[in-house]
Amino acid sequence: MAIDAKQFHCPNCYADLKFDPTLQHFTCEYCRSTFTEAEVTDFMLRYMEQEQQYSGLEEGQLPAEPEITEAERREREKFNEETQLYSCPSCGAEIISDGNTAASFCYYCHNPVILKGRVDGMYRPSMVLPFVFDKDAAVNYFNEWARSKFFIPKDLISTAQLDKLTGLYVPFWVAKSSTSSKLEAIGENIRSWTSGNYRYTETKRYRVVREATINYEGVPADGSKKIDDLLMESIEPYNYAEAKPFNMAYLSGFYADKYDVDKEQVFPRIQDRMYSNNGRLLESTTNYSALVSKQQFNRTDTLSWDYMLLPVWFMTFEYKGKMWEYAVNGQSGKVAGELPVSKGKLTAFCILIAALITLAIFFGGYFLA
Repeated sequence: MAIDAKQFHCPNCYADLKFDPTLQHFTCEYCRSTFTEAEVTDFMLRYMEQEQQYSGLEEGQLPAEPEITEAERREREKFNEETQLYSCPSCGAEIISDGNTAASFCYYCHNPVILKGRVDGMYRPSMVLPFVFDKDAAVNYFNEWARSKFFIPKDLISTAQLDKLTGLYVPFWVAKSSTSSKLEAIGENIRSWTSGNYRYTETKRYRVVREATINYEGVPADGSKKIDDLLMESIEPYNYAEAKPFNMAYLSGFYADKYDVDKEQVFPRIQDRMYSNNGRLLESTTNYSALVSKQQFNRTDTLSWDYMLLPVWFMTFEYKGKMWEYAVNGQSGKVAGELPVSKGKLTAFCILIAALITLAIFFGGYFLA
């Protein structure tokens, strides 16, 4: 296996090596080590073999899908017959509801929606996490959260606006996975002290290797393009132990979004979340002042999926020509969303503060005179 010179790294700290023509060796400016070409080539070959060992599933690469069973085919046909699909002519959102729930408005832009037809059985979820509390409780959670913030527009918590809070089942791909991860780094312990007129700094370096198998029971990624990913992540976590096998009865009185992002598209996002967490877990087992020259190797060993509907109380708020989105976790009550600032309230507050400062200066000068 050929190794290109630009790939040469220090076997001790993984910094870039430079060729010293005087010594006819490769030298590391960081840790002051010196190596022959044979030593560096041997290290890089072993490094590439290790990287290949941990390559696993690449981004977007998923295991082959199993054939659907006859029972699953019948369930999909039943789902097709029992669900209605509504379409918003304004923003293009597609809303799923059961046959007994008439969708009258779009939960994104609040414009009227029209009946489009039936829902293809392939969109039938495998699991559903039912709502735990009703709309009144959701309004209370939102009010408690919003009223604790300053300078929000009063219309945000008006009765007319809060009435738009909608119970929505959001489509999620939830992954169960086993991963292998290895961390290699240089650990530094640094201490400084002063003696006489001099200050000394001592740095000790150690080679650090951590390796572990890390299992994940439920890593979620929403399957809707119209809902902000960060907003959905902000109301996590959910307790997936409470999830139930899908039944149309759970949709009664609620809406459900139809996924338009498949698992091949969300897999890189889920994989990145797992691998980033792997790195944090491995680093947490070390006890150094700093970790430098870090190299992490990851592999996805096993992977399985649930297409799941998760409960969200969802609301949009139009203010100053911009649409603001809010979400309340339908299981825990956790609220998230970016809040607009009322310039009128902010201006009034600034005027009040300026007036108080002016009075304080005036009366302070009066009593000192």
